[in-house]
Amino acid sequence: MKKAILLFICIVFLGCGNRGQLSSEGYKISSVSDTSKCQFIKNMYCEAQAHNMIYYVQLNTEQNGGDSYKIINVSQDRAMGVNIQMINFEIYKCK
Repeated sequence: MKKAILLFICIVFLGCGNRGQLSSEGYKISSVSDTSKCQFIKNMYCEAQAHNMIYYVQLNTEQNGGDSYKIINVSQDRAMGVNIQMINFEIYKCK
């Protein structure tokens, strides 16, 4: 049980489980509402703290070859005194 809690905390503090660095082009990745002219790439899920949620969504989008994302759902949980954002989003190629 202690190992599971420790793993969970590590994932939360690393945000979405990625250790990558967002490129300068990656900061231009943005949310899209109309996806009719976009190519769908994949659905994703990650967990992050509220202050770095968008950064990790952009990072995952860039790493999967997308240039836009659409957040489907964000829910909150609290574990070990830390607020966690659980994010479901879709990755698209729109440009």
